[in-house]
Amino acid sequence: MATPKRISPITLYNILTRRPCRYLSATAAASSRTTSKSASSVTTSKTASSKLPSRPKPVSNQTLPALSFLPPPSNDPNQRALPAPRPPDAALSRATDVFTAKPPTFLYCSSRFLEIPINTHTPEICLLGRSNAGKSTLINALAGAVSNKAGHLHPRRARAMGLAITSKIAGSTRSLNAYGFGVPTKEQRLAALQRAKEVKEELERELGGIGTRSKRRALSEKKEPPPQHRLIMVDMPGYGLGSEAEWGKEIKKYLGRREMLRGAVVLVDAVAGVKDADRMVLEILRDAEVKTTVVLTKVDKLARVTQAGKAQSRVDEVCLNVWEELRRIERGSLTWLEGSEKGWENEIWATSAGDPDAHGEGVGVVGARWAICRMAGLVEDGRVLKPSLPAQTVQKIVSFDDIQQMAASAERKAKLSPGKALF
Repeated sequence: MATPKRISPITLYNILTRRPCRYLSATAAASSRTTSKSASSVTTSKTASSKLPSRPKPVSNQTLPALSFLPPPSNDPNQRALPAPRPPDAALSRATDVFTAKPPTFLYCSSRFLEIPINTHTPEICLLGRSNAGKSTLINALAGAVSNKAGHLHPRRARAMGLAITSKIAGSTRSLNAYGFGVPTKEQRLAALQRAKEVKEELERELGGIGTRSKRRALSEKKEPPPQHRLIMVDMPGYGLGSEAEWGKEIKKYLGRREMLRGAVVLVDAVAGVKDADRMVLEILRDAEVKTTVVLTKVDKLARVTQAGKAQSRVDEVCLNVWEELRRIERGSLTWLEGSEKGWENEIWATSAGDPDAHGEGVGVVGARWAICRMAGLVEDGRVLKPSLPAQTVQKIVSFDDIQQMAASAERKAKLSPGKALF
């Protein structure tokens, strides 16, 4: 054990009388060096921070004048996407409450359809899209979480908070991930209890009693816990870059066999447009007769990759391309039709979940919430989807007699001044 260093009486006297000495001068010099280093580090940090790229500005209302768009009538000479009527604020608030009334819950992660827990009482909506199309980012935005904060969380921490794991690397989602939102209603709980009673009676009739262990095990496997959420969102593995063929088989099983599946949301990158992989998944949804809604993502990038004032033109171009592909794919089915219960919706929603709007949420996310709740049957659509055409100039109707009279008058003027051109 080292012995403590002793201070001489003279040094102690100088310290107590605050006289300058070698000990104090050395301490002051050390502190001055530390201060100078800290000042230089602050200056360096300020210089470095000034060189960092600034975060892009939020998308303004001028860039996105509407939450959704409808196809133009065939007699529209412009042929561009028309803004759809905005849902009432009360309906948007109800849809927002479904997603933000309580924190979301991560339910399960499964790579096989047979491993998914049974569900016969809570509506489900699945998200489909190409790899790195923004499915996980949209899941977090629906819950009201800030995209940047969710992206920096540890995977275990994100799952504990009920958030999806986001990454810039394509193909990071490699399984079917389910998230629970909202509080179940009283009617939903009563329906689940009635359903459990019916299943128990049916199994007892089929098994002839539950005396043996195997029969009790078969009965327990058919049991279902009471509902805990109002809605379940399923984040599907991305197709395209970084995906695997085996995931596609499990997706087909889920789309064709899931009892409580109420619809699918297909995410299309607004910058990249419709790709072959998007056409493939739309054909799968057509064959499975799943109600489909298209949502454009990353619309904020249009204002940065295109010239000023041309972002809306790019949105029109992508929407028209989507409608063209949907109508082409529709020809291969007799039931998957535009506006039908098991078909596709012609209303396309525009979002940018990674950038905040004027209210601090992702751009267009409030509309995506309402569209999802409408597919799940949680809100009603009382709008009249008849987009108004832009005002056109009224042309005067000229009769045939007036045309003949104008021609005769022009002929007489030509005879009077034959050397003068009429046009």
